Order: sequence, then structure tokens, then C-alpha cells
Amino acid sequence: MSFGEHLEELRKVLVKSLIGIALGTVIGLMFSDQVVKVLKAPLDRALAKFQQEQDTQRLKGTAGWMSPDLAPWLEEERQTPETVYVDPGQLVAALRNVQPDFLTGVEISAYKFTPRNLRPGKAGDICRKLLSVEQQRDAAPAKLQVLWDLLNDSERETVRRLGNIAPEERAGEDELASIFNRLLSLKELNQSEAYADLLAPPSSTAKLLLGSTEENPLRQMADALAKNFDDDANRRLNRALLAFVFPNELQPLKAELVPLQTWRQVNTQPQALSVIEPFMIWMKAGIIFGIVLASPYVFLQLWSFVAAGLYPHEKGHVYIYLPISLGLFFAGILLAYFFVFDPVLQFLFSFNARLGISPETRINDCLGFFMFLPLGFGIAFQLPLVMLLLNRLGVISVEMYLSKWRIAIMIIFVVAMVLTPADPISMLLMAFPLTGLYFVGIALCQWMPGRRINPFGELPEPA
Repeated sequence: MSFGEHLEELRKVLVKSLIGIALGTVIGLMFSDQVVKVLKAPLDRALAKFQQEQDTQRLKGTAGWMSPDLAPWLEEERQTPETVYVDPGQLVAALRNVQPDFLTGVEISAYKFTPRNLRPGKAGDICRKLLSVEQQRDAAPAKLQVLWDLLNDSERETVRRLGNIAPEERAGEDELASIFNRLLSLKELNQSEAYADLLAPPSSTAKLLLGSTEENPLRQMADALAKNFDDDANRRLNRALLAFVFPNELQPLKAELVPLQTWRQVNTQPQALSVIEPFMIWMKAGIIFGIVLASPYVFLQLWSFVAAGLYPHEKGHVYIYLPISLGLFFAGILLAYFFVFDPVLQFLFSFNARLGISPETRINDCLGFFMFLPLGFGIAFQLPLVMLLLNRLGVISVEMYLSKWRIAIMIIFVVAMVLTPADPISMLLMAFPLTGLYFVGIALCQWMPGRRINPFGELPEPA
């Protein structure tokens, strides 16, 4: 065949191959949903395993062991524990809606004083400030006067006793917290004129000068309380007022929320950052699956083009090489899906665990990796037949394959680096099989039937 005839034959082969791929794509789009689910399976397994390992380490905690009855929830039920903080008062109120007699007569609130709300060694300082009202009432601040007047005789006696403790001495914190908790329940505290300045809304002048449009949250709390009185809201407001009166003796305001461990289903669904991403993934899955479906026909066309340049007695060998070519192609795809995805994902997720970064997987990145990596493996696994073809064309001899094997392996690792993502695991998992296939190709060149083609002469050379 002349050069022009070869080009014409190549054009026909390419057109037929494209038609086959188009028909395969049409069929592939019908099964895109199932293809995406199959491709997501390795990611789901890797994410579930990563989450399980992280949850196991967290549940072990400082004890270094985990209760064996929790393991089935992690492994079989694929549940993950979460710690949430709840307002105990709201939790009890919700339970009372279901069971009215639940904890009857017991007041539970996230806005009660505990010894932890007092700065260490400051109980005596608070009591001495309150005693200043008794010792010199006219000189004492009006806010302290209100607090002293709201104390009963027993509480005043306790304040006098605690006022005699040495500075920085840790004593009387429980008693003082109990006194404050009773004061929190009194609505007379926030309704006193002494605290009106703390509840006043921002002045119009301040808003004009400072450019502030924010309202006073204490004022808003007082307004809401005036419309609908609630014990818990009353304690919350009084607690904030006491924090203003004793800023150096009390800890910063923080509600006493109760930690509660809950369990939820592990979420392994990848995220889409745009509306069009799922549609594009659906399209890609259909096209890739169509290429795989059409691959036998495409390989047949390619090998028919190769056969056009062979001698008549060698054209029959195409029917030997074609099944081998298809077998290598599908072997590469299956190797990537069943033996490459899991190690690669575990390797990549290990860095998330090491750096303490939660993996937020993006559907376009993950499924793009899952779709194109098997194709790269399938194409790369054609190496033995490419070697055989070059040998039959007389371009490279078996002796050269054997003498240059070190350079060939280096090239294999470079090609594997290009065809795989940036991680070393996928590169090695492609390079090692290709290295083995390189020597398989040498064996094919040595023992497969056929005669080499001499591109520079008219007569074939004996193999």
C-alpha cells in the first residue's frame, strides 16, 4: 500500500472507531447512574474506614481502650459519635412536655452560679465589697446597696464570716454561689433603679457619633422579660448584671451547658460546589462507560489497520493479538478498580489523620480520578503488544530489549508518574505491573509465532 492509501485506511478506521464510541456512549448514558454508584463505592469504603478509625481513637480517649459494645455501632451500623452541648433547663422542659411529672419541683438551669464561675480566691473580696455597705452605706455604690438589701439575715451572717478570710484564700465558694443563685431568682434585682444604667438603650448621640446601630442586649432581654416573664430568662439577666458589678471577681459569662453524646449516620456523600457538577459527572460516566463498551470494536479497527501493513501470511496473527489486547485492557481496568483505589485512598486519607484535617471530598475531583485512572491502566497494559509490534516491524530487536531493560524501567516509572495522580502509591502500583509486563513482552517477542517485517526491503526476514 502507498502512503496515501495508508492515510485513507487510517481515516476509515478512525471514523469507524468514533462511530463505535458514539454508539457506546449512547448506551453508556443509559447506565450512568449505576456507573457513578459503582465508582463511588471505593470512596464510600475509604471514608467510612477513615471515620471509623478517627472515632475509635476519640472514644478511646485518655483511657486507651474502648468499650466493646460500641464497636458494632462503628463497624456494622456505620454510626459516628458527636458531642453536642445542650441547655439542661430546655432539655428538662422538653421532657416535661412529654412527661409532666418529670423532675417535679427541681429547678435546672444553664444560668446558675457554680464555684467554677468565681475566680480562684475571690470569694472573700466579693464579701468585703458587700460588707462595705454595712460599714459605710453612703460611700458604697448603689448597686452593692441593692444586693445587700436583698440578702436575708442568714446570708448576711455568711457574708460577714467570709469577709474575714485572708485574701486569695480558697474558702466559702460553695456558700457564696448558693447566695448568688437565690439572688438570680429575684426579679427585684433587674427592676431596681440602681441597675437602670446597664439596661438603658444606646443614646441617639452615641449612635450618631460612633455610627453604631447595635442595641443593648441587656435592654432587649429586659423588654422581653417585661412582656413574658420567665424564670430562666430572669436568672440569665440577673447573672449578667452581677457580672458587671463584680468584673474582677467573677469569670466571664458562660452558660453551663451539659455535654451530650449523640450518634449519627456516617456521611460519605461527596460535595458538589456548583449546580452543573453532578450533570457533568453523569455525562463523563456515560462517556467513559461507552468507551469501555466500544473498546472491543475500537481495538478490532485498530488491529485491522495494523493488519493492512502486514504480509498475507501474518494477517491471521491479528486474531491472536486482538484477544490478548482486550484481555490486557480489561485487566488494567480491573486492577485499578479492585486493587489500586483502596490503597491510594487510604494513603491519602492518612495525611488527613496525621494533620488533623477533615476530608471534604468534591465529586468532580474524586469521580474524575476514579473514571480516568482505570483507562490509564488499561491503555498502559498494552505495553507487551506494542513491544511485539515494534519487534515484528524490525524496529527493536529482542537483544536490544534485554540490553536496555534498565532504561526501559526508568521510562516505565516516568510514564506511570504521568498517567497517575500526584501520589506515589498509584504510581508504584502501575509501574510494578508494567515492569512485569515489559518482560512478558520480551517473552512474546521471543516465542510468539510470526516473521519480522523488514521495512527497508521487499522480502521478509525470518524470525
